[in-house]
Amino acid sequence: MLSLFVFAVATLLFGSPLRQLWLREGAPWYQPFSVWLGIIALGAWAARRSDHDD
Repeated sequence: MLSLFVFAVATLLFGSPLRQLWLREGAPWYQPFSVWLGIIALGAWAARRSDHDD
């Protein structure tokens, strides 16, 4: 269930008009990478939580 939440957040960030917030002109060069890092960290956290729930 938690992994579906991570998928929904990633879909919202990468597939909606919210993408324009972190891809805007004049944003720091690392901003897209920080969004990716956040999604990866959230996915790793969700996977770790699901391992402990078994």
